[in-house]
Amino acid sequence: MEEVRREKAPEILAALLSRPRGVRELWQAVGGSPNTVELRVKELQRAGLIQEGQSETWPYKKVLSLTDKGRRVAEMLRLQTSLTGPLRRPTEEELKERGKWLLSLLHVLGGSLEGAVRLQKLVFLMKKELGMEVPYQHVPFQHGPFCGEIYEDLMDLESAGWVSVVRELAEPVLVSLTEEGKRVAEETFHSLSKEAKGNWEKLKEFNRMPLSQLLEYVYTRYPKESRMLG
Repeated sequence: MEEVRREKAPEILAALLSRPRGVRELWQAVGGSPNTVELRVKELQRAGLIQEGQSETWPYKKVLSLTDKGRRVAEMLRLQTSLTGPLRRPTEEELKERGKWLLSLLHVLGGSLEGAVRLQKLVFLMKKELGMEVPYQHVPFQHGPFCGEIYEDLMDLESAGWVSVVRELAEPVLVSLTEEGKRVAEETFHSLSKEAKGNWEKLKEFNRMPLSQLLEYVYTRYPKESRMLG
């Protein structure tokens, strides 16, 4: 389950294993960026590991707790960590390999991309329409195909100093290459095969579409991957 291997996810599950917590208390317990913690909580909720409730006493506030499935996963992670130690973060070379498609996408689009929904759809179309071997598996969610790993990789690229991300409600609304990121992205793009580099013009066409037109294209052409979850 990819969600539990992402930054701060094991810490969140471990904190909730001891007792239910409010959002602020949870963030104080696990540390790190509030945006990262908020995003992880949303992903773990979608995965059915965390549920949201309300405290029984005044002042009534939102409380997060583990589901039965979440408790089993948290117990398993605690045992795994005690045996093998904490999960390892990617090396620079691993990050370049993993992030080459996002870096190349930003490079081709002039260094920046606006909108979380547009980002998700462009990466989806890179795989579906252009045959690029991107390492992302999209699932149906709000506004169509969605992959949380894209956000995780963006945070890794941000931590490396290669991208700058402006967020609202934990979602990236503007992603830009830093000066160092521009160098790495250009180097990464030119390392792609000739065939892979030849497909980007079509992606530029998708990016020039108004968002409503882009969504209509994806919904119409890929209805199964775009259906809303009930």
